[in-house]
Amino acid sequence: MHLRLNGIFKDNMIFQWGAELRVFGVADEACSIFIRMIKDGEIIDESGGTTEDDLSFVVCLKAVPEPGGPYTVQVYSLTDTEDECNEEKTMNGCYAGEVWLAAGQDNMKYPLVRSEFAQYTLEELPETDIHFYHVPQAGFMDEEQEREEEASEWVIVDKDSCREMSAVAFYFGRELEASIDCKIGIIGCYMSKTSVCYWLSEEKLMSTPDGKRMKERYDREAADITEQDFDELQEEYEIDKRQYDSCIRSMLKNDPYLTYEQVKEQIGPFLINPPKGARSVRRPGSLFDCMVSRVAPFVIRGVIYYQGETDCEENAVLYGTVFKSLIEEWREVFVNPDMPFIFCQLPMYISKERRFMNYDDLAWVKLREQQERVANDVHDTYMAVLADCGEFDNIHPADKRTPGIRLAAIALKYVYGFSDVPARAPYVIDARRGDGVEISFGGDFRLLNMATGYDPNDTGFEVAGEDGEFYKASATVDFDGKTIILNCPKVEYPVKVRYGYFSYGATPLYADNGLAATPFCTDVEKTLGGT
Repeated sequence: MHLRLNGIFKDNMIFQWGAELRVFGVADEACSIFIRMIKDGEIIDESGGTTEDDLSFVVCLKAVPEPGGPYTVQVYSLTDTEDECNEEKTMNGCYAGEVWLAAGQDNMKYPLVRSEFAQYTLEELPETDIHFYHVPQAGFMDEEQEREEEASEWVIVDKDSCREMSAVAFYFGRELEASIDCKIGIIGCYMSKTSVCYWLSEEKLMSTPDGKRMKERYDREAADITEQDFDELQEEYEIDKRQYDSCIRSMLKNDPYLTYEQVKEQIGPFLINPPKGARSVRRPGSLFDCMVSRVAPFVIRGVIYYQGETDCEENAVLYGTVFKSLIEEWREVFVNPDMPFIFCQLPMYISKERRFMNYDDLAWVKLREQQERVANDVHDTYMAVLADCGEFDNIHPADKRTPGIRLAAIALKYVYGFSDVPARAPYVIDARRGDGVEISFGGDFRLLNMATGYDPNDTGFEVAGEDGEFYKASATVDFDGKTIILNCPKVEYPVKVRYGYFSYGATPLYADNGLAATPFCTDVEKTLGGT
């Protein structure tokens, strides 16, 4: 008799306190499943269940009422032809704590060791109360996926074990660890160069018109490539990627702390994209089926998410609808309709080619707008503003501490109830005509500031009149600290105002706590003293 538990069930596992522990996997024949939880040599809970028709199973233990441990979890099986249970799996060193899923693409995947100031962070890092599990990257449920999942493990984060861990997730976990007295479990679930449509099921993707359009666009591109062409392109991609990665490994032997940008400056960027097709790892639904579903329905407190760069290329205006569908489906499979979902709004970015051509198609702006709508429209969904975190011609900024800290601040305030934590970035409330334009802001701050070091003409603010033409405006902070006054002599009667409305540019408006203001575009609604 053999049971295959999903890969997350290993020694040093962190499970969510205050919620049932769901243990799941598949058997090679119909059987009964029994689970025990042991602490200090005593059985504190046990439960049982049977396999489904497809031989999968989910067995639940009751909630542990408070953080702590260590616990041992034992799993047994029993078939109709057996008299005694078979001990199939024992997990030692398990703790009840806080569990978060860290998901997305390249900027969530970005390893700690290559992020900004990594050397200093790692040198001073003791063994932490963070345990990290990395979901194997896979687009097919095949033997390779099975081998990698079997080899996967929970690691206790210290200066040696965390080097390849998501830098954003690391800093997020460290902030939680500093404020919450329990173990922190981080489940890393990410892959580079991925669209939002890869991270939800095909069925869910096809449930909305925008999702259908995204899927149809992928299918059209895939249809242009024959199976033979796909195989050739895939082989070419894998060969070039291996050679490029080999060069990087050689460089990292000499300096393991090289950032992505430092590597790019020396050997250039990797420009070849993986081909699209039915046999591609990166295709609609693939990562939901082969990664997300491998850890669901494990109970988690919530999700942190950093993704969207790939979708700026073609799917910016479709993104919001599909992102909403993703959040809905993840809440379904993790069996938590109110599961907190905290994500990063994309920072500033433009390639040097587009900057030198003075061409900005505003795709990054449109996707940021889609992200903000999702944060405003979907309950228990929150957005970390990163308008100040972009780097020119670098789609992978090295600063991962700022995103991690801002995600954690949102979690601490809105999930854990630390009401005094500043988490809500300054956001526009309204705009009014006066001597210029007066804009009121809300958020978790006392005073707004215009950062120094920028060209006085690059305030990030622009004003448009009735002709719809936008012009740069000067900006000053009013005496109340929550109002910005704009002056734009070229616009006699302002009707619209916007801030940070470009793919890449100056964003000098900050709160006194360091939170960057949210980019926006809004109507000038009324005239002071009038209507």
